[in-house]
Amino acid sequence: MTEAELIEASANYNGLMQGWVSVYFTALTAFLVTAYLAGSKLTKNQAIFVCGGFLILSILCTVGAFGSGTLLVHFANEVESINPNRRFLANYPIIYISTALLSTGILGSLKFMWDVRHPKNE
Repeated sequence: MTEAELIEASANYNGLMQGWVSVYFTALTAFLVTAYLAGSKLTKNQAIFVCGGFLILSILCTVGAFGSGTLLVHFANEVESINPNRRFLANYPIIYISTALLSTGILGSLKFMWDVRHPKNE
């Protein structure tokens, strides 16, 4: 691939990664609002359905963002090998840390729903 094609591919994967993260935060916000407003009123089956849907969607978004990010880094490294003057901020540690943060958000949200449904009497 030419340098221009590699830069275009990097930009496309950057946009795709941002899209996955946007959907992730939309799902996360919807889940947290649902947990806060209606979590204690949901039946067990309703809570399982809501948590399962959130879990599937958020894992899909996390995996999608990770895959797009690794391809972004791959193409960015290819561009840098062709033209060392082109520098990208994308690298594998950033992708791994971002994936870990998204995963932590999933676990924290499920814990929040658990705490809403099982309050501690102090």
